[in-house]
Amino acid sequence: MLKRRTGLIALVILIAFVLTACGSSAPKQEAAKTPDKLPLVRASHQPCMHALPTWMGIEKGWPKDHGIEIKYMFFPSGAPQIEAMAAGEWDVGAMGTVPALMAALRYGTYTIAISNDESETNDVWVRKDSPLLKTKGFNPKYPEIYGTPDDWKGKTILTTTVSTGHYAVVATLKALGLTEKDVKIVNMEQSQAIAAFESGQGDILQLWAPFDYIAEQKGFVKVSSGKRAGVDIPGAVVVRKEFADKNPELVVKWLDMYMRGIEHMKKDKADSTKFLGRYFRDYCGLKLDDTIAAKEFELRPLYDLDEQLKLFEKANGTSKVDKAFADLAQFFVDQGRIKPEEKDKVLSSNFATDKFLKMLKEQRAKQGK
Repeated sequence: MLKRRTGLIALVILIAFVLTACGSSAPKQEAAKTPDKLPLVRASHQPCMHALPTWMGIEKGWPKDHGIEIKYMFFPSGAPQIEAMAAGEWDVGAMGTVPALMAALRYGTYTIAISNDESETNDVWVRKDSPLLKTKGFNPKYPEIYGTPDDWKGKTILTTTVSTGHYAVVATLKALGLTEKDVKIVNMEQSQAIAAFESGQGDILQLWAPFDYIAEQKGFVKVSSGKRAGVDIPGAVVVRKEFADKNPELVVKWLDMYMRGIEHMKKDKADSTKFLGRYFRDYCGLKLDDTIAAKEFELRPLYDLDEQLKLFEKANGTSKVDKAFADLAQFFVDQGRIKPEEKDKVLSSNFATDKFLKMLKEQRAKQGK
């Protein structure tokens, strides 16, 4: 049973928790195994829905069914998660596609599946008295975005940078004919940003689920999202290169359990909602009831094994996954965070691969599943 952790919302506790996670000792050998223990797979996750397949699997005792032991590692967002991966502290996990792309570029990680569609739940919020709310659909091509360019200019946006949420902010600005130079971006982790915004700091708040449900409970109003700004934001299932290259069979074992979780979430939303509510409250310290947790299943589409394979299926040399990452890579180029040649290098590396999904499909077929 995973240990209860509370107080994630408090910044000091959050920072301490991250430092603990990033500094924790990890096995030096790949896939440690003794006669008395199953092979160890270290899984990294965030306070997000895409953690549920692993967390719920552990709660239900699934790892043993799949011939592995799992060490669960928790991070507030993608940036510290990547830092820990670079230090070799975890093997598999889930994160946004923005940090997944950066991890592939800098460290050669693989994206082996899509955790969910996060386009609507990477979103942007304002207070009820914001001038942005006076106008909706300034650009007819994006009818669900609030505010005019003049309303947005000069505003301070509290944002977790180098993230899918940041990507949604930039897409929103672009839809209004603006760039980041027209606003002030202040980098904050999600819980810190909510606390700061509630205390009066900033004009606009960028969030992702489940933190955006907290914003809704506090009376803030959504003014845009990735979906409303016309961009696809899938979540990424990522594997550390060294681990995957040396232990492909363990990657498949964990992926089998992870996909089992997704399939359960699609088939039994009531049971999965209870587990997600418990994960948010008991493990992440987020005060969200099951009614709020149920929104995740409404707003974030999930993909089973066959649907995953279709997302990676190429037509005219590209796939839906390829397209999403190509758009993200251009986002980094436009920001000046990577060079065009780096974009070309990472996109040509085939880091987003269906290799392990195909291995899993073949394994299940042999098992008659």
